[in-house]
Amino acid sequence: MKLALSVFKNCISTVFDSSDQLLILETEDANGTKRTTVRIDATDPAGHAARLRDQGVAVLICGAISRPMQMAIASLGIAVYPFIRGTVEEVLAAYQSNRLGQAVFSLPGCHGRGNGGNSRGRGMRCRWRQTGGHER
Repeated sequence: MKLALSVFKNCISTVFDSSDQLLILETEDANGTKRTTVRIDATDPAGHAARLRDQGVAVLICGAISRPMQMAIASLGIAVYPFIRGTVEEVLAAYQSNRLGQAVFSLPGCHGRGNGGNSRGRGMRCRWRQTGGHER
């Protein structure tokens, strides 16, 4: 399985739609995990989604993402974990231990990440488990 993280330096990119770099992790048998950095040249939702598909990505972890972008990616069967923040290593550890729903990994303004959420105000867009995000 391939996992992609939208990255800037050693952190999750704040906004996926304008990001241009992915860190793709692929679990290898006994050799650990292979890490590859890939550039995204596309700026439109279909182009971003196609780049993920072409790389064989099954899961995307990213920061803020527009609804059209998220829908384009999810329509290809790629699980999207949006509105995530943190360093690459912290986020990977949280994903592997099923802790991405903790508030510490939520972008500011995202409320109610746990248990489906009690989002309020603008945080409504952060209700990822009800709008395309997936539990591991």
